[in-house]
Amino acid sequence: MELKFLKPKENVSIAKITVHKTGKLGFSRGAAELLNIEGNRFCKFGINEKEELFIVMCKENDGEAFSIAKAGEYYYVTAKSLLNDMGIDYRTKNTIIFDVFDIKEDKIFKMIQRVIEK
Repeated sequence: MELKFLKPKENVSIAKITVHKTGKLGFSRGAAELLNIEGNRFCKFGINEKEELFIVMCKENDGEAFSIAKAGEYYYVTAKSLLNDMGIDYRTKNTIIFDVFDIKEDKIFKMIQRVIEK
């Protein structure tokens, strides 16, 4: 039997965006690094034909972008209207998280939703 061995990769911080009860989307430290928020202070959200969610990072606001705010070391987007448009109840008891993945497209990242029931 021939095996192909997988090499260990460096430990990367978890990249996730958490939906807060206030209607804000909070970026984890790993997400802030992956998305290069320091260099891209705006973002857009889009859905493809398969209903998959993506975040696109932008350096400037083109009228469709959300501004990324900073409070201390914490980054967030005020997104009540976006969450309402997506049918996400941000006031629920459950925790809603989007895991963020680099799809190797310039400044486009895939978001996969998961719910932690309480």
